[in-house]
Amino acid sequence: MRKRLFPVIASVILLSGCWDTRNIDHIVYIHAIGVDYKDGQVIAYVQLVGFTALAKVEAGGGKEKAAVSIGKAAGETFNIATDKIYPSIQQRVSWGHVKSIVFTKRALQKGIVADVIDVLNRYNEIRHTAWVYATDEPLSELFEATPLLNASSYYSLLSNPEEIFQQSSFIRPIRLSRLIVDMDEKADTARLPYLTLDRRRWIENKKPKPMLAVSGVCFVHHYSLQQCVRRSDLEGLRWLEHDIRRTPIYVKQKGKTVASLVVRDPKTKWSIKVKSGEPAFTVQVQAQGAIIELREPLSRKQLTKLAEQTVKQEIRRLYELGKKQQIDLLNLSEQLYRQRPDIWKQHQSNGLIPLGNNTLSVSVKLAIGASGKEKLNYRAGD
Repeated sequence: MRKRLFPVIASVILLSGCWDTRNIDHIVYIHAIGVDYKDGQVIAYVQLVGFTALAKVEAGGGKEKAAVSIGKAAGETFNIATDKIYPSIQQRVSWGHVKSIVFTKRALQKGIVADVIDVLNRYNEIRHTAWVYATDEPLSELFEATPLLNASSYYSLLSNPEEIFQQSSFIRPIRLSRLIVDMDEKADTARLPYLTLDRRRWIENKKPKPMLAVSGVCFVHHYSLQQCVRRSDLEGLRWLEHDIRRTPIYVKQKGKTVASLVVRDPKTKWSIKVKSGEPAFTVQVQAQGAIIELREPLSRKQLTKLAEQTVKQEIRRLYELGKKQQIDLLNLSEQLYRQRPDIWKQHQSNGLIPLGNNTLSVSVKLAIGASGKEKLNYRAGD
């Protein structure tokens, strides 16, 4: 009798581990977190994503219309605000799939950002791989913007910025872990991608479709916002960033675009000298380019020279903008801190060096290694 009962008892014990599991559609998954601040209250937003429809698409099923649910609550602190979401959500909540965190410009104040990050650090479900953004758009409208063709928000810019960045590199996305490191460094100025809604470029089903777009950078020093700068003023930033894969150059001559190039994997090297007690910075940029469009009969030598001048001008304009607005756009303080900490200590104030007296020299070496199907020199010789 005992021998007959043993297999039954063993099977019950082994199966007991599955009793506490839940179906995927019985849990609410937080996909994105938004943080705003108004009238002394922290306002928390959450965007929910359903994985059931997503699983059907990946399994080869038809596409369902993407549904977006957004929650909102306010409180004295970020934690109090998020706790107020629970009573009305009606299902168990999982924070383990948060892909992005968006701060409004109002919320980019030292006390609020530090409080939010403190809560996220202590909560074991939140991963530090989440992407972080800034915005001035209403967070409810920002979270309602879904990708084209009824795609899930899981594939939006909020959660998948790397694929777009690899194809057209300009403003590098930043993860929460990297942002914390940059803000904890006194000499570093963190670069936070600035999100807007593009309401002009896309139409879906004969109706305008707002789409997420990275339109600039918000510069944050030691957990406090300095300023947000629009994308068109930051062209020189891409030559100084890490992991730039592919970025275009529009070469001009006498104010007219004469050629378009695509540049891959630019490399940047900084060096610092001290002149009359003041730091002098030199930045060297090396890259390879390929011709996409050639509108004038230019030789390789002429085109290379014009392209190098374009890169130099972009970096110089960025440097002058930083001096004018007293924002360390090029992270010169961080470069000085790494290479000459003794000089940095003499000049720094709250971790940053003044930008009026130092100088910047720019050197660019660009090699045009390919010209597509057409031969570069069929119109003009080298």
